[in-house]
Amino acid sequence: MINSVSLSPQTVAAGNNVLFAGDRVRTHVCRCNCGWLEHDAGSGLYTLTKAGVYKVDVSANVSLAAAGNVALAIQANGETVGGTQMLTTVVTADDYQTVGNFALIEVACGSSKTVSVSNIGTTDALVQTANIAIQRLC
Repeated sequence: MINSVSLSPQTVAAGNNVLFAGDRVRTHVCRCNCGWLEHDAGSGLYTLTKAGVYKVDVSANVSLAAAGNVALAIQANGETVGGTQMLTTVVTADDYQTVGNFALIEVACGSSKTVSVSNIGTTDALVQTANIAIQRLC
């Protein structure tokens, strides 16, 4: 299991990924070359390297520099995982709201998938207290 966080505010441009500054929890099977996960602290990419089913949980506080819509989503290999969109409307600039969602991601034998949290909206999003947890279920 891995749980990564990014407490400091960051501006995530449309089409870019939320970056996770550090890992709060990282179990032994995530630390070695024989494990099932590749992630560099400060990156927004998590590569699932072994066959199985993984649960990905995400939450964050989001806002905009002006009123509008924020749209984040969990992505696998650069494509939005259906049903994982996190949408909210910001009425007042810099007024933060909490969003969250989860996904089950299946990795087939002999393949891998890269998971991220992306700004799928059309404007830059302000993101803080971002949190992602990935657990291999089987």
